[in-house]
Amino acid sequence: MSHACEVPTLAQSPADDLIDWLRMLMRAERAGARLMLDSARETDDPALLQHLEQLHHGEAESCRRLRHCLERLDAKPGGGIGEFYAKAMTISDLPQRLQFIARGQRWVARQLEARLPQIEQPWLRKELEVVLQLHQGPQHD
Repeated sequence: MSHACEVPTLAQSPADDLIDWLRMLMRAERAGARLMLDSARETDDPALLQHLEQLHHGEAESCRRLRHCLERLDAKPGGGIGEFYAKAMTISDLPQRLQFIARGQRWVARQLEARLPQIEQPWLRKELEVVLQLHQGPQHD
């Protein structure tokens, strides 16, 4: 006998989907932050070091804000870094790596732009708008 009120247990709730998405962004931001530090070790150019430091600051701030969002949603931030890190580090030419990183920044911005209109919680939208601004800033162009 079939029960009409049964709900499939494998379906992911919207809250779980949001948390998974935030964790994915968190891994990407961790990858970006680590990339800036590791790339800075490969140069002694003062202008490039300053640029990498600015980028690192933005990535670290994004990580902090995403961690705060996840904690406020009663979710653990999770661990790991995105696969983007390993792909970027295979690029030995630092200017080419920075171009690749800039594409990654634009990917994060597109993710945020696409999802922001669906975010119902005003506090969460505000946090994510700041993360978006960090990825659209002049230091990422």
